[in-house]
Amino acid sequence: MKAFQWGKDVSIENLHQGFTNIFESTFDSKEAVAEYVAHPLHVEFANMFLGSLDKVLVIDYKPTSV
Repeated sequence: MKAFQWGKDVSIENLHQGFTNIFESTFDSKEAVAEYVAHPLHVEFANMFLGSLDKVLVIDYKPTSV
């Protein structure tokens, strides 16, 4: 993993659709993402953490400069 950040929604537009927090991970390649997702510590943490959430949205994307 190249970088990890998190934060709470502070938007005044109220378009969060019930999502209140974001966790953003940055990787150097698709292979690095696959390695992270399959890592036993990530799987263990995700199984524990996800059980305490009402809903989750996961987005994998390749940034594009505009």
